[in-house]
Amino acid sequence: MITHVDRAAAGLIHDVARDRGFSYRVVRPYRGEQLPGLGEVEAVVAMGGPQAAYDDHPYLRAEERYLASVVEAGVPLLAICLGAQVLSRALGGTAQPGSDGLEAGIIQVKQADSAPFEIAGEFFSFHSDSMTPPAGAEVLAGSDRYLQAWSAGSALAVQFHPEMTMAGVQDLLDDEGPKLERYHVDVPRIRADAERYFNAGAEDSRTLLGHWFDAFAPGHPRR
Repeated sequence: MITHVDRAAAGLIHDVARDRGFSYRVVRPYRGEQLPGLGEVEAVVAMGGPQAAYDDHPYLRAEERYLASVVEAGVPLLAICLGAQVLSRALGGTAQPGSDGLEAGIIQVKQADSAPFEIAGEFFSFHSDSMTPPAGAEVLAGSDRYLQAWSAGSALAVQFHPEMTMAGVQDLLDDEGPKLERYHVDVPRIRADAERYFNAGAEDSRTLLGHWFDAFAPGHPRR
């Protein structure tokens, strides 16, 4: 699991991975930690973060090269928010400031007819950047404002946050005060919607993560 902030939590990924017998380790390239060899892992998750994928950080360029090699090797990859934008650049697409402002809170994601598994529903979102997928990618889902999911080879890229928990939402709202103020976001409404969603079990997030793990788990030795 590649993270981009110190206070990063696996959230629901932890729960779903544990239920299926997988363990995971966290790698922080922005701290100089080495990304693992592809022979050391069964799958890779690239998480979100406050950076922009197009920022001039050497560790993001190294991550681009790594994610490209993950897909080339056919290793299952789940790329979330910033991770999805880094992946898009890695495979020849782009990442750029979004054209429709900050998309924050619980959003409705509509599935494309061609999507091979259930990806529609409610999810937590927080981003103001967007991406253009690489040539040949399959667009899977969108919201009324932004592209939300696409796939390419062994990779699934999502703009929203299926890993998020209520504790993660609270941390994000605490950390992103200036951005929330700049975009005139209704923070109490976001918090109330999130409480409703997570108190009800965050079923759409759990379903999506479950499908992703189940897609490569059968027949593989589990660690």
